[in-house]
Amino acid sequence: MIFAALGASTFGFFFFYNAFFLHYYTIALIDTIGFSISIASMIFLRRTHRIKLSTFIVTSYFFIFFVAFTYFNKNESFGLIWNIFFCIIAINLNGHKKGLLYTLALYGCVFWMAHKGIGVWQQGLWDKVAFFRYVFSLGLLTFVVYVMELALYTSYTKLQKLAEEDELTQTYNRRKLKEILQREIERSNRYETSLCVALFDIDNFKNINDTYGHNVGDEVLRHLAKIVKSAIRVNATFGRWGGEEFLLILPNVSLEEAKIACEKIRFIITQTEFETIGSITCSFGLCAYSATSNFDTLISQCDHAMYEAKSAGKNCVNVFVSK
Repeated sequence: MIFAALGASTFGFFFFYNAFFLHYYTIALIDTIGFSISIASMIFLRRTHRIKLSTFIVTSYFFIFFVAFTYFNKNESFGLIWNIFFCIIAINLNGHKKGLLYTLALYGCVFWMAHKGIGVWQQGLWDKVAFFRYVFSLGLLTFVVYVMELALYTSYTKLQKLAEEDELTQTYNRRKLKEILQREIERSNRYETSLCVALFDIDNFKNINDTYGHNVGDEVLRHLAKIVKSAIRVNATFGRWGGEEFLLILPNVSLEEAKIACEKIRFIITQTEFETIGSITCSFGLCAYSATSNFDTLISQCDHAMYEAKSAGKNCVNVFVSK
């Protein structure tokens, strides 16, 4: 949105400048198109929130603009210098990888025109030494912008991981699970698809901590997380809900299919040998989302079903039944 607004103001200014002061009507026409596309992109983004498509439109137009501007403006008033701004736009909008590809593609077009001597490039302002300096400066600026964007991307990735991942089990944390579950609920409402959720915890986990210590308890949680992650379907979501409790989000499956999936996980856990403590068991509370449910009731139903699984002797999958 910021780049589109900046583009609109810049193109608008240069339209008046080129049309009424310099009388460069071809460049003024390009400025008019740029102004219109920038405004249209802002409106489109505000209404649809389709960031990727809006980014592609803005980047594509700037690409076409700089190529056309270079061709029509030739080397007058050092017009070639304006291409230095494209790497800033492309890399900031599209990220360091895709943005660099766009930038190199533009440089390829510009340098090809320079090599072919299109326009009046080989006269006056741009001799070989000047053009070499220009190319070197362009490369240096692109490298600096690329490194800065890469650093931002790396920092953002680390922060995002800290915000979404449980440090101990390397699975989604409660905050991220809430976000995903809410999104799945909205999708289920919109498309009328099935959605099941299971909450489970380790039976007698307090005894493990008291007997063997918290370090062993932490290792049990880590090992359990690896087991479950390898056993769930690709479209399922798994994470640590808190303490020894874990949450499973199972979209597009019936309640019966979800129960079979939970039974499979429960069985694999019972058959796994955990270092130091031997085997463990887990109790599952399973429920299906309905149109009358919401996020809070769904979690409450799972919790209630898991409590009943504990009361029924543990090491089982209990399905919530509305009374």
